[in-house]
Amino acid sequence: MHNTSSVGRGRVMLLRVVAALACLETLVQGLLAGMLLNGDVDSVDPHGLNAYVFEFLVLLQVVAAVLLWRRNRRLTWPLKASGGILLAAFTQTALGLQSSLAAHVALGVALCGMETALVLRAFMLRTENWTTPA
Repeated sequence: MHNTSSVGRGRVMLLRVVAALACLETLVQGLLAGMLLNGDVDSVDPHGLNAYVFEFLVLLQVVAAVLLWRRNRRLTWPLKASGGILLAAFTQTALGLQSSLAAHVALGVALCGMETALVLRAFMLRTENWTTPA
């Protein structure tokens, strides 16, 4: 039988790693967007590709949040936040494909903030008092 605390720590660590990578991707996206807005048209393809990498990482973040929620059913905020970020990421991609620049840039900045907030909260999670689900 697994120690509940150690299993919980592994799932928290998974969420932290995936969320941190997704957060870094938002910074890369911002850099590529800035290059594009500065006239570097060669950055449009990497920006588009990186958008899909970000979506994939956020999808993995949702999976990590589900695994965490399965260990502690009271811990719902990571799943709600990750699901919201995934929906925002899909919306962000759609806005970019439609060339809706003002909304696309604004949502990109918001996604960076949302992902940063999730990472900060994930690093504050503690598993010491978790109980084994029935």
